[in-house]
Amino acid sequence: MAQYNIVSSDPVDVNYSRGLLPQRNRRDLYYADTSCRSNLENFTLSSENRRIITKTNHFSSNILSLSEYPYSPQLQKQLSLWAQKLGWDFPTSSIKTIFTHHIFNTLFVWFDSARPSQPIAFAVCYFSPEISHIAYVFYHPDFSHHDLPIRLTLETIIESHRRGLKFCYLGRFDPGQKIGYYKRNLPGFEFFKDHQWQKY
Repeated sequence: MAQYNIVSSDPVDVNYSRGLLPQRNRRDLYYADTSCRSNLENFTLSSENRRIITKTNHFSSNILSLSEYPYSPQLQKQLSLWAQKLGWDFPTSSIKTIFTHHIFNTLFVWFDSARPSQPIAFAVCYFSPEISHIAYVFYHPDFSHHDLPIRLTLETIIESHRRGLKFCYLGRFDPGQKIGYYKRNLPGFEFFKDHQWQKY
């Protein structure tokens, strides 16, 4: 799918259903790409999903309203440093926008039992009464080659199912470029192609 931007005043959930994804610098700007989601109608964890949960059971998360989490210069500096060390193109201004002035409303704060007082990851999400979206994740570079990044997504899907939501949107998926390729193993995986949602 050719990527393009679109300004939309339609309800957020409607934009997601059309395969659109929110652009990080403006709350009313979306882009079309090959988006994907977890259809929670027949939610089942695969043996691979359960393996990842078992391997990452020393991680735990707290779920907060994003507006309740104190956004500070220290947090901004930490997330910017993590992004730089991971080689991500993620400007500091964009980090501030998604935390303070966007559609996102929920934050998963992750901890490691080996260092329980210091967060080691954050997942910035959108939750509504019917859908969710794990939009942006930040994690300590020490965990970049571990199963933690997958666990962040998997836990958001599990929490979405626990709340009785219909879909958990997962961002981009492009098997040709290996973008989000691991997502194909997540529960109820679907992707948007040729103007419709379809199974992989």
